[in-house]
Amino acid sequence: MRTDRASRPFRAGHALTAVVLVLAACTGDQAEPPQTSVIEPSTTRPDPTTTTTEARCRDVFCVEYHIHPDANWADRTPVTASDFVFTFETIVDPALDVDDRAGYEKITGYEVVDDKTVLFSFSEVYGAWQTLFSPVLPRHELLDEPINTVWDEAITMGSGPFEFSEWIEADRIVLRRNPSYWSSTDRASGAAIGDVQELHFVFVEAGEAMVERLADETVDVVTPLPEPSMIPRFEGMQDVNYEVAAGTLSELIHFNHDDPLLSQRFIRQAIAQAIDRTAIVEELVRPIDPNAQPLGNTISVQGSPAYQDHFNNVYPYDPVAAERLLVENGCLRGEDGIYTCAGQRLLFRWSTTAAQEHREIIFDLAQQDLAEIGIEVVPTFAPTSVIISEPYIYGDSSVWQVLNVARNHYADESNANSTFYCEGDSPAGFGFLNFIRYCNEQVDDLVRSTDSITDPTERNSVYNQADAIYLEDLAVVPLYQRPSLLAWDAELSGPEINTSPATDLWNVSAWAGQEIVAVGIDQPPASLQILEPDGSTGGGQRVTAMVAAPILEGAFALNPNFEYVPILVESAELIFRDG
Repeated sequence: MRTDRASRPFRAGHALTAVVLVLAACTGDQAEPPQTSVIEPSTTRPDPTTTTTEARCRDVFCVEYHIHPDANWADRTPVTASDFVFTFETIVDPALDVDDRAGYEKITGYEVVDDKTVLFSFSEVYGAWQTLFSPVLPRHELLDEPINTVWDEAITMGSGPFEFSEWIEADRIVLRRNPSYWSSTDRASGAAIGDVQELHFVFVEAGEAMVERLADETVDVVTPLPEPSMIPRFEGMQDVNYEVAAGTLSELIHFNHDDPLLSQRFIRQAIAQAIDRTAIVEELVRPIDPNAQPLGNTISVQGSPAYQDHFNNVYPYDPVAAERLLVENGCLRGEDGIYTCAGQRLLFRWSTTAAQEHREIIFDLAQQDLAEIGIEVVPTFAPTSVIISEPYIYGDSSVWQVLNVARNHYADESNANSTFYCEGDSPAGFGFLNFIRYCNEQVDDLVRSTDSITDPTERNSVYNQADAIYLEDLAVVPLYQRPSLLAWDAELSGPEINTSPATDLWNVSAWAGQEIVAVGIDQPPASLQILEPDGSTGGGQRVTAMVAAPILEGAFALNPNFEYVPILVESAELIFRDG
């Protein structure tokens, strides 16, 4: 039985000076929060996301937030409409290099109704409105900070169940329970508040090192990138619980549609049906997640209520049918076994990231399958920094032809809409995420239309229509969702893997059973700056979000059922201008 970590000596270290973690203030007079004419608040509060139509919305679309009456900051100052306004003005401040302003740029104004009610007007209907105001920033703490202040090492004020304590250089970040936390339940899960008093984010090497640290009791919770060898280890630990589920990264085969051969659908189909994707899943994923299946959707994740399989039944593994496509389209098989189509040999460069075993295995299996039907692929393994660089990933078919990389699934699908745009601000002129140079006007129109759809069921239906066309046209070949893994000390109750695009600390305020919980993270963040990345990329941003999540809350959060639940707000009302 493990000893209580609270009874163990904690190695002291150099605590870095606590500085303000948030971007600072807005332009203009800041003595009082800017207001437009006051609107009398309703005497009743609608359920979250209730839709109405009223003339009081002064633009095309409005969202009125009803802030929870008990919500307060760690110093007991109430969370108010002024904090929402301050957050908006901070995010849109052009002096700041904010990572993501999606949705905020559509806001045309606001009205402070009262301390706990604020209405924002939009230039157009914004379907992803629940992603906004996550997190909400404390105006009273940050108002007088210099315009370019960033949260370098510490969060000094939050509304969440924990607050920053210290950053022990090269060792850990410590959070302590917020004694002034305003809710008696964990807002995301509805469970009762737990008894964990401190969270220690301990810097641990990735991979097997995390398993070792859990085994030797120096950490209590780990979320490593799972490898098949880890599962027997966890199963052999009687004092450890673990969960595995499909995660938020999807492995896909991308075609460069600039290529004269790959721009022909029958060749893409031959490649798709020649590759045994089930064998790839069996080799790489099922040793970790026995329930894993080949992916059939590029927008919704497996496990989501919106997920529909648009690929596996349409293009099953069938190498005979794959080779028949080549023959029926006039391709001739050469003496070396490789087909030539219209005088061009079916030889393609297969690019992917180096030093990643799963990508090497994907290539090896695909190469064998394609060779059997007369298509040759040769590998180009390069560092990730090369593969994702603009000159490479946005390059034409002289740079790459077939590319195996993962796509990230976001909290709201709209963050990836540019994947499907025929025109946009990418170096190649397509949508920013459309590096495959694929254009289908019907897909483009469908995806763009989701911006103005607020009903979740209708939005999901339109996204699925777009994805079905996208995959029927074989824009890409989906392989599988990478599994996520969460393992924790069995004495600790409450941890639950969250397969929606949210942190696995989504319900941390409900954790119980240990006074101190050490969470292993695979790298220290560059800072705790969550709005302006300040040098953090990829995993660094993920770690920053994980550490900040228990401190700073937002209006809404995602639960494991892919539902937005109100956190700082009691409810929110959608208002459409008459006509």
